[in-house]
Amino acid sequence: MLEDTSRKVANSQRVRNLTRLFPILALLMLYGNLLAAAPAEFNAANALYDKGDFTGARVSYEVLVKSGQRSPHLFYNLGNAAYRDGDKGAAFLAYEQALALEPELPEAKANLQFLRGETGAKLPALPWYGRALSWPSAWEATWVAAAAFWGLVFSLAPRLWKRRTATAPALFCGLLLIWSGAVVGWQTSQGELWIVTADSAKARTMPADSSSALAPLPMGSHVRLVLERGPWLYMQLPDDTRGWFHREAVAPVRLPAE
Repeated sequence: MLEDTSRKVANSQRVRNLTRLFPILALLMLYGNLLAAAPAEFNAANALYDKGDFTGARVSYEVLVKSGQRSPHLFYNLGNAAYRDGDKGAAFLAYEQALALEPELPEAKANLQFLRGETGAKLPALPWYGRALSWPSAWEATWVAAAAFWGLVFSLAPRLWKRRTATAPALFCGLLLIWSGAVVGWQTSQGELWIVTADSAKARTMPADSSSALAPLPMGSHVRLVLERGPWLYMQLPDDTRGWFHREAVAPVRLPAE
Protein backbone atom coordinates (compact mmCIF):
# COMPACT_ATOMS: atom_id res chain seq x y z
CA MET A 1 0.00 0.00 0.00
CA LEU A 2 2.83 2.37 0.87
CA GLU A 3 4.59 1.49 -2.41
CA ASP A 4 1.45 2.30 -4.44
CA THR A 5 1.10 5.64 -2.69
CA SER A 6 4.74 6.51 -3.42
CA ARG A 7 4.24 5.60 -7.08
CA LYS A 8 1.17 7.87 -7.30
CA VAL A 9 3.08 10.77 -5.72
CA ALA A 10 5.96 10.28 -8.18
CA ASN A 11 3.60 10.19 -11.15
CA SER A 12 1.83 13.31 -9.91
CA GLN A 13 5.19 15.08 -9.58
CA ARG A 14 6.12 14.15 -13.16
CA VAL A 15 2.83 15.54 -14.44
CA ARG A 16 3.42 18.82 -12.61
CA ASN A 17 6.95 19.06 -14.01
CA LEU A 18 5.70 18.42 -17.54
CA THR A 19 2.99 21.03 -17.05
CA ARG A 20 5.60 23.59 -16.02
CA LEU A 21 7.84 22.72 -18.97
CA PHE A 22 5.05 22.89 -21.55
CA PRO A 23 5.05 26.73 -21.95
CA ILE A 24 8.84 26.72 -22.30
CA LEU A 25 8.74 23.94 -24.90
CA ALA A 26 5.98 25.73 -26.78
CA LEU A 27 8.03 28.95 -26.90
CA LEU A 28 11.10 27.04 -28.09
CA MET A 29 9.08 25.38 -30.84
CA LEU A 30 7.63 28.73 -31.91
CA TYR A 31 11.09 30.32 -31.94
CA GLY A 32 12.44 27.41 -33.97
CA ASN A 33 9.64 27.81 -36.49
CA LEU A 34 10.41 31.51 -36.82
CA LEU A 35 14.08 30.78 -37.39
CA ALA A 36 13.20 28.17 -39.99
CA ALA A 37 10.80 30.54 -41.75
CA ALA A 38 13.29 33.42 -41.90
CA PRO A 39 15.81 31.72 -44.24
CA ALA A 40 12.98 30.61 -46.55
CA GLU A 41 11.61 34.16 -46.77
CA PHE A 42 15.14 35.54 -47.20
CA ASN A 43 15.83 33.09 -50.03
CA ALA A 44 12.50 33.98 -51.65
CA ALA A 45 13.48 37.67 -51.58
CA ASN A 46 16.86 36.78 -53.08
CA ALA A 47 15.08 34.88 -55.84
CA LEU A 48 13.00 37.95 -56.68
CA TYR A 49 16.18 40.02 -56.87
CA ASP A 50 17.83 37.47 -59.18
CA LYS A 51 14.78 37.63 -61.48
CA GLY A 52 15.11 41.40 -61.72
CA ASP A 53 12.08 42.19 -59.54
CA PHE A 54 13.92 44.72 -57.43
CA THR A 55 10.78 46.35 -56.05
CA GLY A 56 9.39 42.99 -54.92
CA ALA A 57 12.73 41.98 -53.42
CA ARG A 58 12.97 45.27 -51.56
CA VAL A 59 9.48 44.90 -50.12
CA SER A 60 10.29 41.33 -49.02
CA TYR A 61 13.52 42.41 -47.30
CA GLU A 62 11.67 45.24 -45.55
CA VAL A 63 9.06 42.77 -44.29
CA LEU A 64 11.85 40.70 -42.74
CA VAL A 65 13.31 43.80 -41.08
CA LYS A 66 9.92 44.77 -39.68
CA SER A 67 9.48 41.22 -38.33
CA GLY A 68 12.60 41.70 -36.19
CA GLN A 69 15.24 40.00 -38.34
CA ARG A 70 18.70 41.47 -37.75
CA SER A 71 21.48 40.42 -40.11
CA PRO A 72 24.17 42.49 -41.86
CA HIS A 73 23.55 40.53 -45.06
CA LEU A 74 19.82 41.26 -44.89
CA PHE A 75 20.49 45.02 -44.75
CA TYR A 76 23.19 44.68 -47.41
CA ASN A 77 20.76 42.95 -49.77
CA LEU A 78 18.11 45.55 -48.92
CA GLY A 79 20.59 48.25 -49.93
CA ASN A 80 21.27 46.53 -53.24
CA ALA A 81 17.56 46.18 -53.98
CA ALA A 82 16.86 49.81 -53.03
CA TYR A 83 19.68 51.04 -55.25
CA ARG A 84 18.49 48.98 -58.22
CA ASP A 85 14.97 50.22 -57.48
CA GLY A 86 16.18 53.80 -57.90
CA ASP A 87 16.18 54.87 -54.24
CA LYS A 88 19.75 55.87 -53.36
CA GLY A 89 18.73 57.36 -50.02
CA ALA A 90 17.30 54.05 -48.81
CA ALA A 91 20.37 52.24 -50.18
CA PHE A 92 22.67 54.55 -48.19
CA LEU A 93 20.69 53.88 -45.02
CA ALA A 94 20.64 50.09 -45.48
CA TYR A 95 24.40 49.90 -46.10
CA GLU A 96 25.06 52.05 -43.02
CA GLN A 97 22.84 49.74 -40.96
CA ALA A 98 24.63 46.66 -42.31
CA LEU A 99 27.93 48.16 -41.18
CA ALA A 100 26.45 49.05 -37.80
CA LEU A 101 25.94 45.30 -37.31
CA GLU A 102 29.22 44.22 -38.93
CA PRO A 103 31.65 47.14 -39.35
CA GLU A 104 34.07 45.17 -41.52
CA LEU A 105 31.56 43.73 -44.01
CA PRO A 106 33.59 44.28 -47.21
CA GLU A 107 30.70 44.26 -49.69
CA ALA A 108 28.76 46.91 -47.77
CA LYS A 109 31.88 49.04 -47.32
CA ALA A 110 32.63 48.88 -51.05
CA ASN A 111 29.08 49.74 -52.12
CA LEU A 112 28.84 52.55 -49.59
CA GLN A 113 32.12 53.99 -50.84
CA PHE A 114 30.82 53.78 -54.42
CA LEU A 115 27.62 55.63 -53.49
CA ARG A 116 29.57 58.31 -51.62
CA GLY A 117 31.63 58.84 -54.74
CA GLU A 118 28.47 59.27 -56.79
CA THR A 119 26.87 61.85 -54.50
CA GLY A 120 29.93 63.52 -52.95
CA ALA A 121 28.76 62.70 -49.43
CA LYS A 122 30.61 64.54 -46.68
CA LEU A 123 31.92 62.87 -43.52
CA PRO A 124 33.49 64.47 -40.45
CA ALA A 125 37.24 64.21 -40.07
CA LEU A 126 37.82 62.11 -36.96
CA PRO A 127 40.91 62.54 -34.76
CA TRP A 128 43.06 59.44 -34.23
CA TYR A 129 41.41 58.67 -30.90
CA GLY A 130 37.98 59.10 -32.49
CA ARG A 131 38.81 56.46 -35.08
CA ALA A 132 40.10 54.16 -32.33
CA LEU A 133 36.95 54.61 -30.26
CA SER A 134 34.52 54.21 -33.16
CA TRP A 135 34.61 50.43 -32.96
CA PRO A 136 32.75 48.48 -31.73
CA SER A 137 29.38 50.16 -31.40
CA ALA A 138 28.38 51.63 -28.05
CA TRP A 139 25.79 48.86 -27.63
CA GLU A 140 28.43 46.15 -28.17
CA ALA A 141 30.91 47.96 -25.93
CA THR A 142 28.30 47.98 -23.16
CA TRP A 143 28.13 44.19 -23.26
CA VAL A 144 31.92 43.99 -23.29
CA ALA A 145 32.04 46.27 -20.24
CA ALA A 146 29.52 44.09 -18.40
CA ALA A 147 31.53 40.94 -19.15
CA ALA A 148 34.78 42.65 -18.12
CA PHE A 149 33.22 43.86 -14.87
CA TRP A 150 32.13 40.37 -13.84
CA GLY A 151 35.46 38.95 -14.97
CA LEU A 152 37.19 41.45 -12.71
CA VAL A 153 34.89 40.55 -9.81
CA PHE A 154 35.56 36.82 -10.12
CA SER A 155 39.30 37.43 -10.55
CA LEU A 156 39.47 39.44 -7.32
CA ALA A 157 37.00 37.33 -5.34
CA PRO A 158 39.69 35.00 -3.85
CA ARG A 159 41.03 37.98 -1.86
CA LEU A 160 37.93 37.73 0.33
CA TRP A 161 39.22 34.37 1.57
CA LYS A 162 42.85 35.60 1.64
CA ARG A 163 43.77 33.43 -1.29
CA ARG A 164 45.97 34.21 -4.25
CA THR A 165 44.17 36.27 -6.89
CA ALA A 166 44.39 35.78 -10.66
CA THR A 167 46.46 38.90 -11.33
CA ALA A 168 46.78 38.65 -15.12
CA PRO A 169 43.04 38.08 -15.77
CA ALA A 170 42.16 40.85 -13.32
CA LEU A 171 44.50 43.27 -15.10
CA PHE A 172 43.15 42.28 -18.50
CA CYS A 173 39.53 42.69 -17.39
CA GLY A 174 40.33 46.04 -15.79
CA LEU A 175 41.92 47.39 -18.97
CA LEU A 176 39.03 46.03 -21.05
CA LEU A 177 36.54 47.72 -18.73
CA ILE A 178 38.35 51.06 -19.05
CA TRP A 179 38.57 50.81 -22.84
CA SER A 180 34.92 49.79 -23.36
CA GLY A 181 33.84 52.58 -21.01
CA ALA A 182 35.84 55.05 -23.10
CA VAL A 183 34.17 53.75 -26.28
CA VAL A 184 30.69 54.17 -24.80
CA GLY A 185 31.52 57.60 -23.37
CA TRP A 186 33.02 58.98 -26.58
CA GLN A 187 30.32 57.64 -28.91
CA THR A 188 27.55 58.87 -26.60
CA SER A 189 29.10 62.33 -26.47
CA GLN A 190 29.07 62.53 -30.27
CA GLY A 191 25.30 62.31 -30.53
CA GLU A 192 23.20 59.88 -32.53
CA LEU A 193 24.37 59.29 -36.10
CA TRP A 194 21.97 60.26 -38.89
CA ILE A 195 22.52 60.49 -42.65
CA VAL A 196 21.14 62.75 -45.33
CA THR A 197 18.68 60.76 -47.46
CA ALA A 198 17.35 63.62 -49.60
CA ASP A 199 19.11 64.54 -52.85
CA SER A 200 20.41 67.67 -51.18
CA ALA A 201 19.57 68.90 -47.69
CA LYS A 202 19.96 72.53 -46.65
CA ALA A 203 20.72 73.26 -43.04
CA ARG A 204 19.03 76.41 -41.76
CA THR A 205 19.97 78.84 -39.03
CA MET A 206 16.51 78.58 -37.43
CA PRO A 207 13.78 75.88 -37.42
CA ALA A 208 11.79 77.58 -40.18
CA ASP A 209 11.77 77.38 -43.97
CA SER A 210 12.04 81.17 -44.15
CA SER A 211 15.34 81.27 -42.22
CA SER A 212 18.75 81.61 -43.85
CA ALA A 213 20.15 78.46 -45.43
CA LEU A 214 23.67 77.16 -44.94
CA ALA A 215 25.61 75.24 -47.56
CA PRO A 216 23.63 72.18 -48.76
CA LEU A 217 24.79 68.70 -47.82
CA PRO A 218 24.78 65.92 -50.45
CA MET A 219 22.96 62.63 -49.96
CA GLY A 220 24.76 60.19 -47.67
CA SER A 221 26.49 62.87 -45.58
CA HIS A 222 26.86 62.19 -41.86
CA VAL A 223 25.22 64.46 -39.29
CA ARG A 224 24.81 64.10 -35.53
CA LEU A 225 21.60 64.76 -33.65
CA VAL A 226 21.79 67.50 -31.01
CA LEU A 227 18.10 68.11 -30.24
CA GLU A 228 14.62 67.75 -31.73
CA ARG A 229 11.87 70.33 -32.09
CA GLY A 230 8.77 69.03 -33.81
CA PRO A 231 9.51 68.38 -37.49
CA TRP A 232 12.91 70.06 -37.16
CA LEU A 233 16.20 68.53 -36.00
CA TYR A 234 19.22 70.47 -34.77
CA MET A 235 22.29 68.71 -36.17
CA GLN A 236 26.05 68.89 -35.98
CA LEU A 237 27.42 69.03 -39.53
CA PRO A 238 30.60 67.36 -40.82
CA ASP A 239 32.52 70.65 -40.52
CA ASP A 240 31.49 70.97 -36.82
CA THR A 241 29.00 73.77 -37.51
CA ARG A 242 25.35 73.29 -36.54
CA GLY A 243 22.06 73.85 -38.28
CA TRP A 244 18.41 72.84 -38.48
CA PHE A 245 17.18 70.14 -40.88
CA HIS A 246 13.67 69.12 -41.74
CA ARG A 247 13.05 65.58 -40.49
CA GLU A 248 12.10 64.34 -43.96
CA ALA A 249 15.60 65.08 -45.30
CA VAL A 250 17.51 62.82 -42.92
CA ALA A 251 17.21 59.39 -41.30
CA PRO A 252 18.76 57.73 -38.21
CA VAL A 253 21.23 54.90 -38.69
CA ARG A 254 19.99 53.17 -35.54
CA LEU A 255 18.31 49.87 -36.33
CA PRO A 256 14.50 49.85 -36.43
CA ALA A 257 12.82 48.71 -33.23
CA GLU A 258 11.80 45.06 -33.27
